[in-house]
Amino acid sequence: MSEQSRILVVEDDPLVSEVISAALDDTYRVTVVDRAAAAVALLQGGGFRLMLLDCTLPGGVDINLIPEADKAGIAVVLMSGDPGRMSKLTEQPRPFVLKPFTLRGLIETVETVLAAPKSDGV
Repeated sequence: MSEQSRILVVEDDPLVSEVISAALDDTYRVTVVDRAAAAVALLQGGGFRLMLLDCTLPGGVDINLIPEADKAGIAVVLMSGDPGRMSKLTEQPRPFVLKPFTLRGLIETVETVLAAPKSDGV
């Protein structure tokens, strides 16, 4: 990888977002936001390859957030301690990280998703 991939982390817990950022920022350019509305605005600006999305944001997950990522060709990895909550956010199967997660598991998931070929009309 010649240039760092950009990852958007949408997570409201400051400790979790700090741990994720610290685990990924040597390899990737990480941007962290704690609200879905901020994430939608950033996705519209483009440039991200992957979004790590907490499924339990204050105020909920904006219904436009995942479709906006799909439209932009940005991979989405869901994060939650409740697998049922993840399945309620999207009808299509998505990679996920079950909380609590290990850093190794998180990094492996990110690497696997970024290594996968992009599919059109995800």
